[in-house]
Amino acid sequence: MKNSVLIAILLLAGVLQSSSMANAEEHVVSVPGEGWKIRFDAPKMEPTEGLEKSIFNGHAKTENIVISFFVEPPQCGGDDSNENIYNCFASRLKKSPVVIWDTERGNTVPNGVMVKYLGQLPQKKVVTTSFHVHLLFARKGKWADFHASVWSLTEPDIRQLLDIIASVKIEDE
Repeated sequence: MKNSVLIAILLLAGVLQSSSMANAEEHVVSVPGEGWKIRFDAPKMEPTEGLEKSIFNGHAKTENIVISFFVEPPQCGGDDSNENIYNCFASRLKKSPVVIWDTERGNTVPNGVMVKYLGQLPQKKVVTTSFHVHLLFARKGKWADFHASVWSLTEPDIRQLLDIIASVKIEDE
């Protein structure tokens, strides 16, 4: 696929109207020792192992969706502004060999910063393209990264991923 086609897919994802998720259920994830939690709507998620620092890591058994949630001390110096969090994240993202950097887009949303991009991962003799969305935000001196990805570039899958991100609510316990 040419980069211009990939960019068009990513831009399409930015303008899709929200739709209801047929198989969605509410998930609540508490942040241990921090006094706050997140709620989000997604298909039923099964735990996935392998991401040691994550607070939540799962995949939708009947979907191509993977979700992870990290809360850590700030990764860069500076304040907790959306701009600083984005710049820090983007500088690390730019170094990733799987990210198609030309497709990266970031914008401010009510809960923080949303970052979207395409990734490509060589698997055996095939290159798989994936769509990723991160919701980045600061809360009580920590930086959070809610990440959702899908290994399919169909309009319904991209729409579902954006619906999941739009459903994230941050609450005190």
